[in-house]
Amino acid sequence: MRNGLRLCVLLSLFFAVSPSIAATRVADTDNSAQTLDTKISNIMKPWMQKRGIPGAVVEVYSNGVPHAYYFGYADMEKTIPVNGSTIFEIGSITKLFTSILLAQEVLHQDLKLNDTAATYIPEFQAQTKTPFWKITLRNLATHTAGLPYDEPSTVKTNRDALSYFSRWQTHVHIGQSWAYSNVGMGLLGYVLENKTHKPINALYQQNILIPLGMTPLGTTVPAIYAPYRAKGYNRAGNPMPPKDYLFTAASAVKASGNDMQKFMRAALLLPGTPPNIANAMRLTETPFASAGTYQQGLGWVIIPLQRQNDMWILPKKSNSVGPTPAIQLSSLDSKYNARAIIEKTGTLDGFRSYIGIIPATQSGVVVLTNRYPAFGDTTRVGHELLLVASR
Repeated sequence: MRNGLRLCVLLSLFFAVSPSIAATRVADTDNSAQTLDTKISNIMKPWMQKRGIPGAVVEVYSNGVPHAYYFGYADMEKTIPVNGSTIFEIGSITKLFTSILLAQEVLHQDLKLNDTAATYIPEFQAQTKTPFWKITLRNLATHTAGLPYDEPSTVKTNRDALSYFSRWQTHVHIGQSWAYSNVGMGLLGYVLENKTHKPINALYQQNILIPLGMTPLGTTVPAIYAPYRAKGYNRAGNPMPPKDYLFTAASAVKASGNDMQKFMRAALLLPGTPPNIANAMRLTETPFASAGTYQQGLGWVIIPLQRQNDMWILPKKSNSVGPTPAIQLSSLDSKYNARAIIEKTGTLDGFRSYIGIIPATQSGVVVLTNRYPAFGDTTRVGHELLLVASR
C-alpha cells in the first residue's frame, strides 16, 4: 500500500507541474501537426491521471508521417522518465510476431495453413484420437481451434504442457467457435520450432527484428539493455517483478517505442519494408474467420469501417474472449481490406499494450503502458487515438 500511495502522489505532482509531457520525434511546424500533438496529449494526460498509469509511449503514423509521444515514468521510484528506448512488455502483441513467422513459412511453401498441428508436434502423434489431427495451423492462428484461454494451473513446464494437451479433448466443433487462446499460439510456436529446428526467439530476431532494424530483444532482455527496461505496476500501484510465461510464442516479446514504430511501419506496408516481411504481414492482416461484427486474421483482429461525413464509423465489438460462434471464410471472402481497423492488444502483469492501423489512410497507433487499467480501456483509448490520427 505504501508503494501504491507513493505512486499516486508522484503522479499527481507530475501531471500538475509538467506543462507538456508530449514530445514528437518528427519536427513538424504546420498547424495540422500541432493540432495532432494537442489532441494526443488531451486524450492521454487525463486518461493516465484517472487510471494512475505511471508511464506510456504513443507511437503514431498519420497519413504516412511518424510521430512519437512520451509520458510519465518508466520507474516511479527512481523517477526515470519514459523515452523512445524504454523497453516494455508487449504481451499478446507477441502473437503478431509468431503469426508473421507462420506466414513466411506458408509463403515459402514450407508449411500450409491447412496442415494439421499434430503433423509437427511429435508428442501428439502417438495419440490417434487427439483433435490435433483435425486442428489446423489456421485454427491455431485464428483462435478457432476450441482450445482454452490458458493452460491449467497444474501445468508448469513445456513438457507438462505437451503431455497434458496430447490427452486433451475439445468440447466444440473445430473451426465453428472463436475463443481467444494463449495455448493455441503457444502450440503454434512449437510447430515453428520443430519445423525450422530453431528456437522461437532466434526466428523472431533473424526473420523480423533484425531486418526491420528493431532492437534484437525478442523474448529476452540482455544485461546491456536492462537499464532501459520499464518497471511494471499492478492495479494497487505496487511494482511487479518480471515474470516468465510458459507459452513464449504467445506473450513474451519485449520492445521499445522506437521498435514498435518500425514494426507499425511494416504493418502499414509503407515503402522500404523488406518484401518477405511485407508479403507475410499482408497475409496475417487478411481475414480468415468471422465472428459477429469483426473478423479474425492470423493474430490480428480486423474491424471493417464505413466513412460518413468525413468520419470513420466504428461498429461495436465485444471485449469478450469467447467462445462465440464463428465461420471460416472462403477464398472469395478472405480478402485484404485496407478500409478497416486492424488491431491487437497485449496484457501482462503490470503492462498493457495496443497496436491498431487503418491502411487506407496510412495511419496507425501503438500504445505501451506500464500499468494495467480496466479491461477494454486501452483498446477504447487506442481507437480514440487512431481515429484522430486518421482524420
